[in-house]
Amino acid sequence: MPAGSPTLAGRYGETAQRHTRNRWLLIGMGVFIAVVMIMWAIWGSGLGSKASQLQFTDTANNPIDAHHITVSFSVDAPAHTAVDCAVEAQNINFTVVGYDVIHLKPTAETHQVITKSLITYEPAVEGSLDKCWLP
Repeated sequence: MPAGSPTLAGRYGETAQRHTRNRWLLIGMGVFIAVVMIMWAIWGSGLGSKASQLQFTDTANNPIDAHHITVSFSVDAPAHTAVDCAVEAQNINFTVVGYDVIHLKPTAETHQVITKSLITYEPAVEGSLDKCWLP
């Protein structure tokens, strides 16, 4: 019997039908893995979530005296969404000498400009917005 005969192929499972089934099984598994990876990437990026629409920017800071500084910043968030923001003041050595968390209540406005006065325990030379997040 030659090596490529249909009798040997049938005996040891090397039929054209089995090759076709295996090929479709591999294609199906590849498509499933691709769909799972795409869904995971979309979920992980937060696409469409309110957090992905949150933007914030420092606008100004003004040292007032040895124990006070004002920090101004803007926040863009979806309407009717509460936002928390942390502001900090730093001294000449970049040590944080004042820190506060501001809780912005939900409003119909999507853009807000906030000015916060911080109390410091040392003279501050810089005030900045640390970060904002959805509570």
